[in-house]
Amino acid sequence: MMPEVFHFGPLHLYSFGFCVAFGVLVCLGLMSRSAMKAGMPSSEFVFDMVFITVIAGFLGARVFYILENLSWYLKSPLRMLAIWEGGLIFYGGVWVSFAALVFYLRRRHFSVWDALDFLAPYIALAHAFGRVGCFLNGCCLGKYCNLPWVVIFPGETIARHPAQLYEAGLNVLLFTFLVKKYDRKHFPGQIAILYFSGYSVIRFFIETVREGTPILFGLTHNQISSVLLLAAAIFLYSNRKRASGKVSL
Repeated sequence: MMPEVFHFGPLHLYSFGFCVAFGVLVCLGLMSRSAMKAGMPSSEFVFDMVFITVIAGFLGARVFYILENLSWYLKSPLRMLAIWEGGLIFYGGVWVSFAALVFYLRRRHFSVWDALDFLAPYIALAHAFGRVGCFLNGCCLGKYCNLPWVVIFPGETIARHPAQLYEAGLNVLLFTFLVKKYDRKHFPGQIAILYFSGYSVIRFFIETVREGTPILFGLTHNQISSVLLLAAAIFLYSNRKRASGKVSL
């Protein structure tokens, strides 16, 4: 693995931060090209949405991770700031970034559903880059296994699932599906709901091959969150499809 891309004196470029930043830049470039066609007011509006979503998402994901591991961080409080070491909970980031984005869109009098439809595919793509960063950083580890494609992380002698790469690949597939579906969507919110549905299924599967502690009925907290998110997405999809008067999957 490669936790650092390079370092020069006190300057360190960490692979996780590099992958996330590169992923955001790639997504910004792709979104800027399609902003006008998708009905966005301007490229600056898209940049503002992405900036708010990314900053709020990182804060939420980090805070949720710290709360989940609070006893450890209380022993080393300064490590709370060491985001380059990894340590993010995606669902925590989703809720906080969603709240911040809705607040911004309401202030700009722009449709929340239309904005979420536009952003959803690129959230999946950016997440894929982030998971590659997790793999290089050696965090979010998979379970031990003996399959032909196992990986052995530095400092370990037992092989593991490359769970981070599984999730990265599945997020790329989800991105591809959502982009193709975007031009054929039948109601505002369809792409966003399909994203949340798809990711909840992906994350539930990934948790079966990733290190985690079951907390209820043999499920991890992320699997429980996935089930709840999928249920909410199905409910929303059904309601919005009925309201639109169109039938589409």
